[in-house]
Amino acid sequence: MILYRWQGSARNFGDELNTILWPRLLPDFFDDDPSARFLGIGSILDRRHAGPSRKLVAGAGYGGYEGTPTLDHAWDIRWVRGPRTARTLGLPPAAGLGDPAALLPFTNLIPSVPRSGVGFMPHFESVAGGAWTKVAAAVGVRLIDPRGDPLAIAKAIGGCEVLLSEALHGVIVADTFGVPWIAIQPLAPVHRAKWHDWADTLNLRVAFQHLSASSLWERARHSRLAQFHAGRALLETYRHRWPDLGSRSFLDQAAGALSRAAASTPQLSGRSALDRSQSQMLGCLDQLRRAYLRPGGGSAYHRSRPG
Repeated sequence: MILYRWQGSARNFGDELNTILWPRLLPDFFDDDPSARFLGIGSILDRRHAGPSRKLVAGAGYGGYEGTPTLDHAWDIRWVRGPRTARTLGLPPAAGLGDPAALLPFTNLIPSVPRSGVGFMPHFESVAGGAWTKVAAAVGVRLIDPRGDPLAIAKAIGGCEVLLSEALHGVIVADTFGVPWIAIQPLAPVHRAKWHDWADTLNLRVAFQHLSASSLWERARHSRLAQFHAGRALLETYRHRWPDLGSRSFLDQAAGALSRAAASTPQLSGRSALDRSQSQMLGCLDQLRRAYLRPGGGSAYHRSRPG
């Protein structure tokens, strides 16, 4: 069984968490056999997984990036990220137990460290297309780049007094470690729905703060033109020819918005709701181990599908 994760042109913290979480929680579970794939963290429950190979789902979600999948006998769904994903896929809402990133403390990979300062994690697309390194420096917050090593990023989040994050998994990891967080509404609307899918599992209402584009390119990247494939292709073709018009104005507006966001009231989920979600997910993992692992170790997924 292969451990699937979405991979783009740059690493993304949420997707890369798969590489540190699952080998610790499910040792001896994965190999290079493509006849089955494990779908854990990420908005990856869609048509990209069509075909006869077995799909074992443990907490993945639907994000609207592609069409919904057709669920058949090849799918073994233990739980999904939230009730919105469950409803979209025609599953009982109770199947939406939570995001597996909340199980990171159970890996014992993240040591407790003293907390200091305010961290800011933009979405990985925002870091690539905007000027957020300059903006963060102007505001005096520590930028945490979601394209880096996932273990180092998780440690950096744990060392913050408060985390501002446009990346959903920045907030999930902060919440799991009890670091107060401030949610930044993603500049790209397509990345927003998944936040509510996760929050619903914790009976949580996310109080989003809003930023403005930090560069002319970033504003164009989120304009109506970019809603169409041809428009995005055109923008990419001429990206490096764009003049840096009004850069100071963009930086000043973005810095003002980030300062206002940093001054807002942070959030945390209720600890009882988090404990319940974690306990339910861990219970599903216990059932999964019994179904897929032979006594004494070693995967048995190539046998008949568990009931």
